Amino acid sequence: MTGFALWHGPRRNTRRRDEENMFTRPVLLKKNKSILKCPKCGNNRRFEAHSDHCCEDSCDVWVVCKCGYDPTTELWGYRVESVMGSLDLNGVQEALLYSWNEALRELENRQAKNTPKVAENMLNKQGGDL
Repeated sequence: MTGFALWHGPRRNTRRRDEENMFTRPVLLKKNKSILKCPKCGNNRRFEAHSDHCCEDSCDVWVVCKCGYDPTTELWGYRVESVMGSLDLNGVQEALLYSWNEALRELENRQAKNTPKVAENMLNKQGGDL
């Protein structure tokens, strides 16, 4: 992928008490237009990559914004499946493009589809017409 500059710091093999198989790694991107901005804080440069052992021979890989926003919380199917769960350059790029960008697009599409229904329901309750 051209124009996609990625730097991520040293791997932190931090094991959390409640999630003993999860690994994290800080990710810092150069200024870019290819990664969508966080709807919560507007960030598209600082993330934390996560890898979690989810079954016998597979791991989920995804990224979380620096503010803690994770679009895959609602859409866990957008987490990237990886045999090794590696947080190397390729794994992090795939997680950014798929688990971050595509999950945000899906959430935006769902909100756009629900917005007219919500407005219509509010008008019906008030006795108005569209």
